[in-house]
Amino acid sequence: MTTDARLSAGDVSNISPCPNLFIIGAAKCGTTTLHSFLDARGDIFMSDIKEPGFFVPEFQYHPKKLSWYLSLFKQAGNQKYIGESSTHYTKRPLYEGVAQRIYDFSPNARLIYLIRDPIERAISHYWHNTRSLRKEFQELRPMLSAMIEDPLYKEYGDYTMQLEPWIRLFGRDKLYVMVFEEMIQAPEEELGKLLKWLDLPSSSDGLHLEKLNVRTDRFTKPRGNGFIQRFRHSAFWEAVSPFVHQRAKKWASGFAKETVKVTLPDMKDEVIEYLQPWALERVADTEKLLGKPLPVWKTSQGNMKG
Repeated sequence: MTTDARLSAGDVSNISPCPNLFIIGAAKCGTTTLHSFLDARGDIFMSDIKEPGFFVPEFQYHPKKLSWYLSLFKQAGNQKYIGESSTHYTKRPLYEGVAQRIYDFSPNARLIYLIRDPIERAISHYWHNTRSLRKEFQELRPMLSAMIEDPLYKEYGDYTMQLEPWIRLFGRDKLYVMVFEEMIQAPEEELGKLLKWLDLPSSSDGLHLEKLNVRTDRFTKPRGNGFIQRFRHSAFWEAVSPFVHQRAKKWASGFAKETVKVTLPDMKDEVIEYLQPWALERVADTEKLLGKPLPVWKTSQGNMKG
């Protein structure tokens, strides 16, 4: 990792504002929705950029300078919590060492981790990858082949494995685990529990969630070979961008992408049959971690119990 991102909490102790709240994952478990909910509160500031991924050196989509990272929070005022959301922080074994970097940076931070039926999460992640704007992440294989050939679809849903370094470093009391299905079924109750854990009051107007990142049968992808899209995120573009007229930027942004229809077959039944033996073990581990059963995870448990 760059020198800037290795700085410890002592190095940034005199820098304000500085993040003390991290939504660390899991991918495709409602982090965008929760980020939006928390950002709407007056006592929490969440970065405008979701997924800055600053503490993952391999994730090069955004700059790795500490000055850039802290600029995400410069508009924060006297909010109790200043935070960001990056699901890349819990993508072991692809990205290791993230928990240690954040602990060195902010050892008293609060952590929020969302979990979901591991089979449903894997399937959602597959469809997300078929729509990826980044060519290196685009999924072109049939769903079952992707699940068999790429173990990351399963490993990102091995929640106890993902959380092991976070619990070891921060302690269980600094980590709040939310179940996606429970949050969707009873948002007022579940969000109220989260706010109580954060020592924040619930809104007198009630607690509501706006569902974001809902899958459709159409998606946006880079036009052609994606050259324009890559150019818009290059170092050269960052240098010349301030001198380019806003209308030209808007046109280039629109032209760089095109809307297409999904053509890959839906193989959900075959994937469920393939993943269920693995998922049952993961569910048992997660129930032990949470100290409660998870009957809402019907896909992973429904056809193999009783």
